[in-house]
Amino acid sequence: MTQTTPAVRLRGITKSFGSNLVVEPLDLEIGRNEFFSILGPSGCGKTTLMRMITGFETPSGGSVELDGKTVDRVPTRQRDLNMLFQSYALFPHLSVYENVAFELRVRKTAKAELDTRVREALALVRLEDFAKRKPSELSGGQRQRVALARAVVGRPAVVLLDEPLGALDQKLRKEMQFELKRLQKEVGITFIYVTHDQEEALTMSDRIAVMSHGRVLQVASPTEIYDAPISKFVAGFIGSCNLIDGVVTDDNGGRRVVVPGLGPVPATLPDDFATGTPVALGVRPERTTLTDQPSEGAFEGVISERVFLGDEWTYHVRAGDQTLTVRVPSGEMSAALASLPEGGRVWVSWPAAAGRVLPADATDAPVLNGSPA
Repeated sequence: MTQTTPAVRLRGITKSFGSNLVVEPLDLEIGRNEFFSILGPSGCGKTTLMRMITGFETPSGGSVELDGKTVDRVPTRQRDLNMLFQSYALFPHLSVYENVAFELRVRKTAKAELDTRVREALALVRLEDFAKRKPSELSGGQRQRVALARAVVGRPAVVLLDEPLGALDQKLRKEMQFELKRLQKEVGITFIYVTHDQEEALTMSDRIAVMSHGRVLQVASPTEIYDAPISKFVAGFIGSCNLIDGVVTDDNGGRRVVVPGLGPVPATLPDDFATGTPVALGVRPERTTLTDQPSEGAFEGVISERVFLGDEWTYHVRAGDQTLTVRVPSGEMSAALASLPEGGRVWVSWPAAAGRVLPADATDAPVLNGSPA
């Protein structure tokens, strides 16, 4: 079976500024029509990686391929890609129509084709009725949509988006997440989305690359990243996670994870963790159960804090030497549990399948070969 050439392929790409290694050597493939997110904290190297793809930064080593062709010496303006920044960078003196048409006019696109493409782009972002307005007459979300239309009107193979929702309020950001995903599917363009916001990445992406300290640690689908993180960093960075230090023990021929102050804990233990190995147990707060009565396999604790978040309650429970975070949906809150004050006694439990056993070492090993499925 013939394999499709990826939209973007990075081969051993790396970047240093003087003696400072910002991006360690990595290999990565991003598929055609894929919504691919590069996720990590500030300073992890994700924007530098994006700038090497665009040509704004020259790699210190390795190469960049677009559609199977090496573009290391190809200027940014000649690469089949476009960019969308957080600032939007709209021309304030031009109308919405002319902002979107600007790139096509520079290319000397025929008038009839230009008009058709601009109107199609405005229709995609649902701004057909705003063509004559100036950017100052638009809301933040509408300006963001104009920038999106301008980014896709030239029909590039790849659009790179650098924190484009950062200037919007929370409600609008959530709305625009779905709009971006819809737009990407409709236009059939590869989107490479750079963000530090894990909710954005989980909501929109086909795959996510998690970065830390210049390394790509894991490349996988949102569900795999969330349910099967390969390291403590990924587990803690993607969503909320209880990370509990323990050790693998052999009790009468049965291997288990033992946590100081708690004893044996429910976990699915892979075969590659030998007896005596220090490990970290990752348990998502929403996969734990909190009750006001003791039950088999549950750990007794004391409520140290609880917070109401509308659709759920978040509890912090001190059990043994650990502080565990538990989420209880408001609709599942019992009257007895709701009546307990801070300092009240509770019991925490989780199924073995919810306990993800991870290497205890916080130094994450990078995954260098990220290929589309």
